Amino acid sequence: MSIEFTGSHNPISRIILPFHSINHALKGLLPDEFGFPTRTVVELYGATGIGKSTLATALASYVSQSLDNLEIDYLDLEGQDQKIIERVLKLSGYSAKFNWVTPAKSKGKADVSDESMLTALLEGFFREPPCVGILDSVAAIAPRAEVEGDIGDANMGRRAFGMAQFSRGVSRALRASDVPTALFMINHWYEKMGTIGPAKQYTAPGGVVKENLEKLRIQVKVPWVDYLSSGDGKKEGRWEEGWIVEGRVEKNRSGQKNTIFQVFLYGGQGVHVGMSAVIDCLAGGLAEVKTGGKLVMDGQDFGLLSKIVSNKQDDREFFQPFHNALRVPADDTLSQGEE
Repeated sequence: MSIEFTGSHNPISRIILPFHSINHALKGLLPDEFGFPTRTVVELYGATGIGKSTLATALASYVSQSLDNLEIDYLDLEGQDQKIIERVLKLSGYSAKFNWVTPAKSKGKADVSDESMLTALLEGFFREPPCVGILDSVAAIAPRAEVEGDIGDANMGRRAFGMAQFSRGVSRALRASDVPTALFMINHWYEKMGTIGPAKQYTAPGGVVKENLEKLRIQVKVPWVDYLSSGDGKKEGRWEEGWIVEGRVEKNRSGQKNTIFQVFLYGGQGVHVGMSAVIDCLAGGLAEVKTGGKLVMDGQDFGLLSKIVSNKQDDREFFQPFHNALRVPADDTLSQGEE
């Protein structure tokens, strides 16, 4: 028995990223659905300074490259350093056009309100072809009423109202576009009232409409891991040169949730594919750190992990064994499930 579909409907496709555990953490409901789902509004939220903007920029770059080098439109409400963004893009191989979103002008005067800036970013999704968008950040949005009002004025819900309109507009554009692009939203977190200790929970500003329309919602942090400690207990995944970034997929409308991925990030440089493969192998038990800090896989000694980290080089020959080890048939050990 066959089913005949009529009408027009743009399908969701998937993009295989160069990060093994991300591809598995974002998997769909069918066995062969791996990778980043397109037509997606994704929110990355977490503490300040852990690499959310770097991760979002790198992921947007890989999505762009998979879609014939779509332009990236970046709405910067936090004052990013262009030199750092350039280094992040170069490390990911991006070479297309990058647009800082600027305010529209009316009667020769720029409207610098954040509502106007959100409108300008939204317009990028209705271009032909559309952009890959980055909003950095939701928490930094200052509604016009707040900017023009007096200190002490009550403006509760103003940011959420603007984000609701913006989120609905982007979702509509993503559904209608012939090109399956995506929006990355960066956000900060704060503790939920009344939750302490082991029960402590976090959320992010922007309102419930924004959260309802997101297809992916990912909490980002620097994890404490036991695979770096040589059996001596958990250790924070951070070195002077870089650190492990862990993402917990809290919402995945087109797949499983409560999965976990990890990548390796160099501050001010970007997300490193080779080191991310090493971390995936360690997390999945394919490699281990021996006493003294040596990295070992399949009986081969690769040297001190700290020296490998400090080298920062993208030596494909050196990292190839780790990529090869991750190509074995998946058993989901690298997408680690619920915490």
